[in-house]
Amino acid sequence: MVKRPSDAELIFSVLNVLRKSGEIVGEIRFLEALKKMNVGASPKRFRRLIYSIPEIEVSVRYTKKKFDHLDKCPVCSSKLSKIREINLEGKRKIIGYKCNLCGYNSTSHGKPYIYAFRLKNHDL
Repeated sequence: MVKRPSDAELIFSVLNVLRKSGEIVGEIRFLEALKKMNVGASPKRFRRLIYSIPEIEVSVRYTKKKFDHLDKCPVCSSKLSKIREINLEGKRKIIGYKCNLCGYNSTSHGKPYIYAFRLKNHDL
């Protein structure tokens, strides 16, 4: 049976998985590796927690499709800041959204479709 660990236990398990492999491409593969260790986490909780670990580098590949409206960051689920621009009439207009935690920017990125996780100081 897979248990729901505390944040500290999940961080410990995530670091153990990455120490063994060095890099994992794909969020589903990572969650399956955790499940083999009897540790479970939702994808949303996993992404939120992974950005709080300074030893892990996350790279994201994006599609060219854009979102219609965003409430939370599609990468890490944190709060987004609005990107505004002044048009020729002098009115402020929202042109996109950015995340201060993971660096997602809706004006330059599309929808995320694959994640790669790796230890920053791991010898491959």
